[in-house]
Amino acid sequence: MFKFDTKIICPGDPTATPERVEQYKKYYKVKYDILKDNCPDAKVIGEIGVRAGYSAWVFLQACPEAMYCGFDANNGTHGGQGGENGKFAEWASKILEDYDVKLTQVDTQKLAHLPLPHPTKPFDFLHVDGDHTIEGVKHDLDICFEALNDDNENAFILIDDYTYIQTVKIGVDEWLKKNQNTVKHEFIPSLRGEILIKRKKLNKGEKY
Repeated sequence: MFKFDTKIICPGDPTATPERVEQYKKYYKVKYDILKDNCPDAKVIGEIGVRAGYSAWVFLQACPEAMYCGFDANNGTHGGQGGENGKFAEWASKILEDYDVKLTQVDTQKLAHLPLPHPTKPFDFLHVDGDHTIEGVKHDLDICFEALNDDNENAFILIDDYTYIQTVKIGVDEWLKKNQNTVKHEFIPSLRGEILIKRKKLNKGEKY
């Protein structure tokens, strides 16, 4: 049974007020349950927007044997505000040190493709919580969808902040409309709103 450990909160995190930390207990349980319910055997987990590693820690409680690859610009913008000078990145490394983790400092907006941990190991699950602009969200969704494991029918993308940040909602909605023939999605209520995206099943011989 999942239990949020408040010891993973980064000291000095300006957003981690007592009220917010109390909200985290339910908020992160939603994310844990989504992964457990949809892809409990995920072997490779990826995330754009690691911040201090809270979500990563939660996902690795759900799938402790998985390989985790996190990508973060670490530039002090969006959710990274307050984590300047590497504070959040260092903390993420600390709380994730017992797992198979690779953290990469990179601005995914400058990437044409999301780096795979190994050519034969695409992602079974990807969490998107990076650039919160409309175009930024659509770009991250593009490279994540491309990097999903074709051989795993349960592979999926999870988007954060859908009901919390208007530009995220607009970007997600536009991307979903553009890709409506190849994906299906589900809204899951949470503190900030989650959108779960999976591929539609194709007929034999069809390609995405």
